[in-house]
Order: sequence, then C-alpha cells, then structure tokens
Amino acid sequence: MKTCLIIGNGPSLADIPNEFLDKYPTFGSNRVYLKYTPDYYAAVNPNVVTQFSDEINGMNCVKYIRHDTHHLIKGSIPLYCARVYIFSPDALKWVCEGWTVTYVLMQLAYYYGFERVGLVGVDHSYTFDGQPDQLLTGEGADPNHFHPDYFGEGVKWQAPDLEQSVTHYRLARQAFEANGGEIVNLTIRSKLDVFRCEDWQRW
Repeated sequence: MKTCLIIGNGPSLADIPNEFLDKYPTFGSNRVYLKYTPDYYAAVNPNVVTQFSDEINGMNCVKYIRHDTHHLIKGSIPLYCARVYIFSPDALKWVCEGWTVTYVLMQLAYYYGFERVGLVGVDHSYTFDGQPDQLLTGEGADPNHFHPDYFGEGVKWQAPDLEQSVTHYRLARQAFEANGGEIVNLTIRSKLDVFRCEDWQRW
C-alpha cells in the first residue's frame, strides 16, 4: 500500500522523533515547521497565513494555501474551500475545511493516491476558555500544541470545534475504506477514537 503520514500539531508530536517522520511522505499544516518540514503543507485559516507568512515562505516544500490568502505565500497552490460538507475526491478542485486543517490534509493525501495514512500528533484534546470557533488571543505558553510558542503570547487563533471535526473524520474514514484504504491513528494518548489505533514504533 502507498503509505504516508499526516502530522497533527498536538503536544504528543514532541515525543515523535523526526527520524520516524523521515520514513514516509508527510503532510503537515500551520506551524508544524517549528519541529519538522513536511513534503506537503497546507494552511486554510487566514489567521495562520497572515500572522506567519514570513515563516511559511521560508519552508522548502509543496504548499497549499486557502485561495484568498495564497497570494501571500510565493509559489503556493490555491485551495478553494467550498461550503460543501463532504469529503472532496479532488482536492485541487475544492476542499471541505471540516473544522480542522487535518481533514484538509486527508483530502490532499487521498488526491495524491495514498491508501494507508498514519496520523501522528492528532491528540484531539484542547484546553481553552471560550466557545468553539471563537477567535482567541494566546496568553503565555501554548498548552495545546507541541511547542509552547505555537499559538503563544499575543497570537490570534481560532478555538476548535471537536464535535464537527469528528463528523468530518468519519467521512474521511468512509472515503478511504471505500477504496480499500485506511487511516490509522498512531498518536500517543490520542482522544480521537474514529480510527483504529496502532503503535507508531511498529510502523
């Protein structure tokens, strides 16, 4: 099976050695570059692109950026985020954001023909004061990601909607399994139970 890794940005990613990430083609998002530069990168939240455009421009990889901000990232490919809440079979035509950029990465992995996808750093657990989708400002060290500066002091970030994310993860699972593929959760201590779990050290 054609295999890749989708790198989430949860705290557990800090415990995954980069040597393991080097074993497979990788898809990553947002500020993943604070630890690792993936082969394929995506950012669809305008707050991320506008605040960190210089850092994103500094990466050497294939970059997919939401269409209304992709002009800020040189050489990037626009992603057209449709208000259609299904799994896109052709991510270059359009994607569904699914309340999490990890879902966008799943659609890109599907587009590239990967049949077996391993998730790392997808803790599916957040601590914050506010409502889902609310725009927040970082205060001190970030407890929700692998690096304390990820959404640190003064950074604008949008609170997650974990229920909506789960709904869309189920659509991703169905899409991969319909074509004989599978998404496997390799994340340490993950609270996401949509996908079968395995130990990353056995991959």
